[in-house]
Parts: sequence; structure tokens; C-alpha cells
Amino acid sequence: MKRHALALLLVAFCGAAVAQPLGRLFYSDEERARLDVRRGQPVDNTAPRQVGTVRHDGVVTRSSGPPTWFVNGAPADGETLSALPARTVGATLQLKGADGRPLRLRPGEQAAVDEAGEATPSGAAIDIRPGRTR
Repeated sequence: MKRHALALLLVAFCGAAVAQPLGRLFYSDEERARLDVRRGQPVDNTAPRQVGTVRHDGVVTRSSGPPTWFVNGAPADGETLSALPARTVGATLQLKGADGRPLRLRPGEQAAVDEAGEATPSGAAIDIRPGRTR
């Protein structure tokens, strides 16, 4: 009889502990308060979300055969490059810029790409504008 009472007490205690949702268990009091404030506010869906980055790591050009492009730390062949929102121009990757102009990534540069496929430079970008020759 004692075992049944102990088991019933244990089940009742576990049921009370599970009543609190575990989704907010690992947040501090301040973070929970911020979540509560943001819960009732509308979400701004007007700005496109960033879905990823494209980092141009380099290109290896061989005397025979196609060049090997390195994008996001991995070698990329023709199929992989066609899946990206970029095309190859010389030794650069050309993306559609957020301002409407093409954005060219040289080796070592990266860009953030949003849902619309438009890129904005992130990190140190080299911007060269043609000017007068001396």
C-alpha cells in the first residue's frame, strides 16, 4: 500500500512540474519579459530577410579543363555555380546588387543575399570606380 501511495505521489508531483512549458525554461527574467512584450506586436515583413552569404574564396585556372571555383569554403563546379544567384565574370563572381547595379565579388570578399536574390556587401568590400588616367 505504501508503494502505491508513493507512486501516486510521484506521478502527481511530476504532473505539476510538467505543467510549466519548457520552451522558456532557459531564458533569464529579462529575456522572458522582452519575449512577452514582443509577442503581441505585428511582424514587419516588408524588409527582405537575409537568407545566406556568398563568400568568394578564389578560383584555380588550369591550362586544360574548366576552372575550379571555391565558394563558401568548398569547390564549386558548373552545376553548383548555376544554383547560386551569381555568374562568373573573369576572376569575379557577379551578383545582382540591392541597388540595381551588379555587385562583383573578388577573391576574399563576401556578400549577404536576401530572399529576392539581391546582394549587399558584408565585410570589407573593395569598391573601385573608374576615373581619369594620369
